[in-house]
Amino acid sequence: MNQRIVRLREDSRRNEQTILAAERSEEQSVMNHLAQLETEKTQAILDFSTAGSKTLSANDLWFQRQFIDAINTDIMKGNDSLADVRTRIAGTEARLVEKHKDVRIMETYIDHLKQADFQEQLNIEQNELDDVASIQFSHKGVF
Repeated sequence: MNQRIVRLREDSRRNEQTILAAERSEEQSVMNHLAQLETEKTQAILDFSTAGSKTLSANDLWFQRQFIDAINTDIMKGNDSLADVRTRIAGTEARLVEKHKDVRIMETYIDHLKQADFQEQLNIEQNELDDVASIQFSHKGVF
């Protein structure tokens, strides 16, 4: 019964570890996307700044600026998403620590039960040996 409880708690801990791994993977994906957006933004700003040496219409300049603004919006959304993922990671890490503590508590409890059972078996065995010794001693005294 106790082993079953430990297995259930270990399964719960493994589940949290799986969730944490998925969240960290998602975090990495969001960070990669943000890096890509930053690269696009840098290139768009460079294109916009070199556009002054070319003859462009106001409409072209406006579209370039809108493109940069759209990238900035995507970056802000990505930063919000990253903050959300990191918040979820922190929560999962806290739950994982609690799950780990639960498993350790149960393992310690079971170890104490095993130790108590072992000591009980030793006491029973010692009592049986004492009984055998007293029976042999009493029989020797009778003869």
